[in-house]
Amino acid sequence: MITLYNELYNAWRSEKSSRLPDHLPSDFYQRATNYLNGLQEDSSSGDTHTIQSRLVIREKEVARRLLDELRETRLRKILENAKIGISVAEENLTSEERTFMRNLSDSLATFRKSEIRIEETSRAAMHAELMVVRFLQDIPEIVGTDLRIYGPYKKEDVGSLPGENAHALIKQGAAKPIEVKGFS
Repeated sequence: MITLYNELYNAWRSEKSSRLPDHLPSDFYQRATNYLNGLQEDSSSGDTHTIQSRLVIREKEVARRLLDELRETRLRKILENAKIGISVAEENLTSEERTFMRNLSDSLATFRKSEIRIEETSRAAMHAELMVVRFLQDIPEIVGTDLRIYGPYKKEDVGSLPGENAHALIKQGAAKPIEVKGFS
């Protein structure tokens, strides 16, 4: 079990000095968990007042802290690199990290595609044609499809709105279209 402690310590120390996750065997976390479970059994089965038991307890505490910091450091590196579009070599990752990175990459790709769709929708709404209408009743302030605020309008006011908003008001009988030559 000492060799796994050394492997854990060396991995922890190595991660502190690199920008990308260093190589870890695919089964590293599983072996580290088994190692910690073995230490737990050793510490709970013996007399806690012996030097041997106290050393096992201390080794377990230090190993747990090293493993937690190692996981957090590697997770942060995977996240930061994925965020800026740098891929991490899968052969350097454990099986759990590979699964996490693939899911993260898929989620980021989906999110970025939705950003593009939102941006395209916003641009289309901004370029929507305005329509001039005469209001047949008082209309409170509304948010247009171009995300701009229009109104409030009083009965018989004339104003221009994005076509989609104007058509909705016309359909409700709250406005009438006005044809204006040369207005677009």
